[in-house]
Amino acid sequence: MSLTFAWQPAAAAADTVGLQLPGDPAVATMIAAEQALLALTNADRAANGLGALEADPDTLAIARERAASQINAPSLSHFNAAGNLAFVDLLSAASVPYVLAGENLARAYDNDPAVTERIETALMHSPLHRKNILEKTFNRVAIGVATDGNGQITFAEVYRD
Repeated sequence: MSLTFAWQPAAAAADTVGLQLPGDPAVATMIAAEQALLALTNADRAANGLGALEADPDTLAIARERAASQINAPSLSHFNAAGNLAFVDLLSAASVPYVLAGENLARAYDNDPAVTERIETALMHSPLHRKNILEKTFNRVAIGVATDGNGQITFAEVYRD
């Protein structure tokens, strides 16, 4: 666990929706899924001649909040109740600077060992999601995961320059 938390600031962990004690196996599974999706995202960037994205601890709580907000939603949505891009409002509220930012959302209904590979493949096959993954301007990403305990897993990727 100590390596896992090396890239995750304590403030982000405290603000994260649904997290319990650091020794909680569900938390370890979610963090492992976040890290696995980051590795797959960076592999796709490398395969397309782009540099790796750095894990962004400044937006990790935002990514996790966005993932949690999509659990049990009828459909994934980038917009909040006010009709604004939710991640943009959250970045602003947290005073996180950026010139360009983007968000990918994805959901699966079973959490098997290949779920992150299936999610990354689906994102790369979607033109708009692929555009975020391969955006040359982006150099940071936070990947948040949320689960509902019934097999549903939701991912949110928050990109910025």
